[in-house]
Amino acid sequence: LAVTESTADGGSRISAYRPDGALAAAGPFVGKPARWRHLLAAGPFGPAGGLELAATRTPHLGGEIEFYRPNLETGKLEISATLPGYATHTIYSRNLDAARAGDLDGDGAWELLVPNQAYTEFAAIRRTDSGAEVAWTLPVGGALATNLASASDSSGRISVAAGRADGFLRVWR
Repeated sequence: LAVTESTADGGSRISAYRPDGALAAAGPFVGKPARWRHLLAAGPFGPAGGLELAATRTPHLGGEIEFYRPNLETGKLEISATLPGYATHTIYSRNLDAARAGDLDGDGAWELLVPNQAYTEFAAIRRTDSGAEVAWTLPVGGALATNLASASDSSGRISVAAGRADGFLRVWR
C-alpha cells in the first residue's frame, strides 16, 4: 500500500507499507511545512519495466513529476527521475484525479498522463535510461476543469475524456 504521509515540520513524503502494516520503504520529506506530494500511480514505469511509483511534488507551486524506485533492502523509495512543469490539481480543488497511467499509446511502455501548469495540455511522460521525458502531448483546446475519465475497448485501446472550463467535453481515442 502506497500513501502520502505528512508531518507538521517536514511536509509530506511517499511511503509504502507491507500487508501486515509494517513500513516497507519511504521517500524523502519535502522539507517544508504544508508542502505536498500527490501520489499518482504505481506500475512498470522503469526504463526496463521495473516497478516505480509516480507522484507530483508541490502540484500547486510549480509542480514536478517524480518517479520513485523502491529499495526494500534499505527501506527507501529513491527518486529515480524528475520532470518539472506539471500539475495534477489546483489548490482547494476537489478534482484530484487529473492523471492516468498505463501503456496509453500501445507501444509496450507505460506513460504518465498529466496536465501542464496552465491546464491547457496533457503530457505523456515516459521514463528513460537518463530520466523522464515527454513522449507526446494532447491539447485540451481550452482549460481543463474536471477530473479525467478513461475506458478501454475490447481490443485494449484506451480513450480519455475531460471537461473544459467552457463547458465542452473533450474525448481522445
